[in-house]
Amino acid sequence: MPRRSAPPVPPARPSDDPSSEVPVPLPEDDFITALKADLARSQESAQARTGEDLTKRAALNQRLLQDLWEVHNQFEDASIHLTIEPSQTLFATFSDYPHTWMFKENFDFGSVKTLELKDRTQGWLGFTLRFWYYAAPEGRTRFRGIFEWCDGESYHRYTGWMRMMSQAVLYDEPEAAVNVRDLHRILKDTVVAWYGAHLEHAAEKFIEHLKEKYPKGASYAKESYRS
Repeated sequence: MPRRSAPPVPPARPSDDPSSEVPVPLPEDDFITALKADLARSQESAQARTGEDLTKRAALNQRLLQDLWEVHNQFEDASIHLTIEPSQTLFATFSDYPHTWMFKENFDFGSVKTLELKDRTQGWLGFTLRFWYYAAPEGRTRFRGIFEWCDGESYHRYTGWMRMMSQAVLYDEPEAAVNVRDLHRILKDTVVAWYGAHLEHAAEKFIEHLKEKYPKGASYAKESYRS
């Protein structure tokens, strides 16, 4: 017996509900056209400024990392133990550790925001040379260098043992105005005094040097490593 074919499906009737209709986009007016152009120009300008700033920052960071690594090596040769941040394993490739090395080509030097040397020698915990970039209230990026040390520990009822930290401000200038020669002068003064205090086992002498020569920075409490 022959199969009967299915009846044709009638076309759908247009809905009477206006919300079901696909809206037709309105043509762009002068406001939309001008807004798009202004936003595109703002994006291009911001990208250009960022690229320029990061290029300068990358060069400065390379210079400082090379300087700080050399300081690290000189201290290590005298059995004065320091660590560097960012770690040397990130920015350097060594053919003869630690003195023969070269920068890694794939490391993003412009992204580094903090550089520091931390003293890990017994009795010197908390002594840190630190440089970092920060945003000032007026919107410009500044570059600051400090030396930080521990002024002792005290016990607090609710927080336990806390280390009392103090800082001397070595350098603080707009990023665009950083002078490497001035940085080197300050770095040399600080490092020589730090190294000499180690050789004399006189941390207090180094702290007095910092207090006499540089402005006072922040003071704060941080958790102690005591158990």
